[in-house]
Amino acid sequence: MAQRPSANQPPAPRRLIGYARVSTDDQVHDAQIDELRAAGCERIFHEHGSGASQARPVLTRLLGD
Repeated sequence: MAQRPSANQPPAPRRLIGYARVSTDDQVHDAQIDELRAAGCERIFHEHGSGASQARPVLTRLLGD
């Protein structure tokens, strides 16, 4: 049986995870990644995809859908 955290325990540390996406192969994620790092993201995932496509396999996997 799982134990409930004590009321005296500090909250779990917050982890920020970033997601960057560009829509063409000639675009780069560099500026987005710099901003995500500056915001404190520990892990950053990125993908390329057509602007016309709604498919976002990396984001879908991250969100667990």
